[in-house]
Amino acid sequence: MKKYRYISLIILLSVVWICYAYKTPDIKENTNSELRQSDSIILIFAGDIMGHVPQLEAAYDKTSRSYDFTSCYKYLAPYIRSADLAVANLEVPLAGKPYSGYPCFSSPDAVLDGAVNAGFDVMQLANNHIADRGANGIMRTFLTVNKKVQPVGVYLNRAQRDSIYPLIVTVKGIKIAILNCTFGTNGHQVPSPYVVNSIDTAQIRQDIHTARLRGAQFIVVTIHWGNEYELKSNAQQEKVAALIIKSGADAIVGSHPHVVQNFEMQYRSDSTRVPVFYSVGNMISNQRWRNSNGGILARITISTTDCKVKKADYIPFYVHKGSLDGKFQYYLLPTEKYIRKSLSLTLPAKDDSLLVLFDQDTRLRLSNLRSCY
Repeated sequence: MKKYRYISLIILLSVVWICYAYKTPDIKENTNSELRQSDSIILIFAGDIMGHVPQLEAAYDKTSRSYDFTSCYKYLAPYIRSADLAVANLEVPLAGKPYSGYPCFSSPDAVLDGAVNAGFDVMQLANNHIADRGANGIMRTFLTVNKKVQPVGVYLNRAQRDSIYPLIVTVKGIKIAILNCTFGTNGHQVPSPYVVNSIDTAQIRQDIHTARLRGAQFIVVTIHWGNEYELKSNAQQEKVAALIIKSGADAIVGSHPHVVQNFEMQYRSDSTRVPVFYSVGNMISNQRWRNSNGGILARITISTTDCKVKKADYIPFYVHKGSLDGKFQYYLLPTEKYIRKSLSLTLPAKDDSLLVLFDQDTRLRLSNLRSCY
């Protein structure tokens, strides 16, 4: 009898641990119902959340000896929160102290907190910096993110990946699958038993099939690819995109180049429209040069009646490094709203010009796509 009690206790503890370790995807609370329609689902995708040393210094409070990145998103958060599901690429491991920037990152957990407070629901983890701090960095990043939002693309072991990937989130009764993979990890070996999804078109095809078997009605592949700072997709990206679309994906959103690349509306053999954002640029970083000092929120609106794409558009924003309301920080400013003087703030002349230039460059590159203002 004691033996059976002991076995029952082990099973109970295992169930409790699994419930703690693996969050169940929840429907996002409808905090901006006036911006949403019952027959539509709005998906938003953002680019690379970086943690360069100057960013950490700007967010550090010497009095409390803590970091706070919440104010970075002050002006962009309403757009993020207007989505039914918001996804971003966390391109820094949360490996704990000592914190560091490029080339081997480790950021304070507050980097994640700032993004979560802004409204993001899912964090992509499969990128070229996830293994910067080895096994501890991978493990701690997954566990830290998993306590607050849904991680995707990185797993503690193969069995875990097989059980919870692809990530499927139910929104307004529709099951949406998010896939995530990367071209590599900067030469850092991913230690066993951890798993970082790589760009393997045969595996992606199988994952799309698995997502359909598990009831997914709309599938988005988020992919870390391309060449840094190139403003247009290359032949390899386009080849992989074609294979992913042929495999049944409903949308593709890319990251890694740290600039906004071109957009294409492609079609599957059944005439289904498939939006392809080759790169949405940076979410936030200390990269100050032209085209890297901003990014877009890619927005995909799908119908709840047939789970097809109704439209694709975007919100361009500029990363302002400077003081606003007496506080020095990196601020994400929606460019059109600033240009229309709807933000109630004025930037120094140089920054004003850089913001306008970023807006113009981005609109020219995305001339076949409307912004969603």
